Amino acid sequence: MDLHTILLIGHIIGVALGAGGATTSDFLFLSVLRNGRIEKAEFRLLKVASGIVIGGLILLIATGIGLVILNGTVSHRFFAKMTIVFIATLNGGLMHARLFPLLQKSAHKQQLFHFNGLAQRMPRISVFGAISAVSWYAALILGAWRSLSLGYAQILVGYLALLTVTMIGVMAGTYWLLAKHAPTVSRPKRDRRRQTAVRHKPQHAKSTAN
Repeated sequence: MDLHTILLIGHIIGVALGAGGATTSDFLFLSVLRNGRIEKAEFRLLKVASGIVIGGLILLIATGIGLVILNGTVSHRFFAKMTIVFIATLNGGLMHARLFPLLQKSAHKQQLFHFNGLAQRMPRISVFGAISAVSWYAALILGAWRSLSLGYAQILVGYLALLTVTMIGVMAGTYWLLAKHAPTVSRPKRDRRRQTAVRHKPQHAKSTAN
């Protein structure tokens, strides 16, 4: 087995790890949204999935650089794929810096998102998952579609269009899930007694007048 084959196999494994980790993270995030809270075990699984994505990124970038050095030329498809991987890398860095501390804090306190202020931020947070999923599956498709004849700009335009549609859909779906599974907050007994007294007061006044 020559060096080119070894690098190519490692490259494919890197993409598969990244896509698999991103898919696992998205399903975990969907489960968290349905429950309206994140458990400590779910946060640990999310960190494991994130670690798989990071491992895939390192392997993908290392083997990609090796293939470029070995081949000496870069196709439009390969260059577009690595650009998308770079976007996924930036998205992963922002996710670790901004999203994970919030989820860790919420998991530690065991609070519902509607009660700790995260519910209002979840639609924007869900954009991270959309970018990750679209980017990794785009890289996976570009790696397998060797007969693709589109240029670099055309591939990126298609990727950005798909990314925009997915982001809008994910944000809308997150709003819907949060509204559907929002907890019902019971009124205090004092408020319920006051409403009961107000509701019966006109009837009492009417009977007295008669």
